[in-house]
Amino acid sequence: MTSDQPAAERDRSVDSDQRTSASTNRLGRRSYLKAAGSATAALGLSGAASATTAAAAGPEPIPLDYDAYRDPSAVYDVNDVRGSHTPQFVANRATTGDRSLELTFTDDQKIANCEYRFPEHVGGYQDEVYTRFKLYPENFALEPDDTIRIFWAPLTNGSGSSGGGATDGTNGWSNAIGFANRNDSPAPDGYKFFSYSYHLDNTGSGDFQMTDAVVRMDEWNEIEAHVKVNSYENGTANPDGIMRYWINGELAFENTSMRFTTSDDNRIEVVGPLGYVVGNGTGSLYYDEHEICLDADREQARAALEN
Repeated sequence: MTSDQPAAERDRSVDSDQRTSASTNRLGRRSYLKAAGSATAALGLSGAASATTAAAAGPEPIPLDYDAYRDPSAVYDVNDVRGSHTPQFVANRATTGDRSLELTFTDDQKIANCEYRFPEHVGGYQDEVYTRFKLYPENFALEPDDTIRIFWAPLTNGSGSSGGGATDGTNGWSNAIGFANRNDSPAPDGYKFFSYSYHLDNTGSGDFQMTDAVVRMDEWNEIEAHVKVNSYENGTANPDGIMRYWINGELAFENTSMRFTTSDDNRIEVVGPLGYVVGNGTGSLYYDEHEICLDADREQARAALEN
């Protein structure tokens, strides 16, 4: 894996991420469950209720069944929509069930953020998240150096999560993953996968890392991400954060010495689909089988999701 950060990439912001969370609840999931257990005890409940709370402390699977929602905004915070296309559920590309999520480029650099927000859905920022989804990139013909960002894995909103300001451990961070026409792309059947991250040890623009893993065009791919925040104490971030990504079952990227945060309310806030092009790439991105598991690595999460 090599660093590859051209001027065109440096000059473009990942997103206008100046928003702060609408939630005032800063509890982590473990603290949230502990508080819930304490409340149960205060009410004098025991037995099955206590067992349920204890069981919930294990890996928590969150499958997102698109057929169960009226539109993408019912499950995702759809924001920063640019151009004429709004993300929508469609019936022509589903892998399971009846619908997939479509994001189509219409001569605009950005489609939208589709954020699954942990503070609202779960009750707090998270320490460790595994997420996987199926992706069908359709009708892409990238010019040299074009990039397509496809997913926030993850995003924590703030000025430090994009080109708007330096990442300082309290003001957001991010990693946008995608595919690009670089490193001898196009491969025989696709484009190469990349990681584009804002963290404490990058300066100025994001940390752009190309890989040799291939995202296949005009067919379904399985993409997996495991991210764990670094430990921190007294405003100091330790270099033990984790980012790992798999493409169609093969490890594509790994870094186990990341530094993202120095505070509780700057942990993992969001994962979800993203459509963003640098260059002249056009086409459609289809998503299905988006699944999430909290407090688990890949092996633990896959076991929990498949049980």
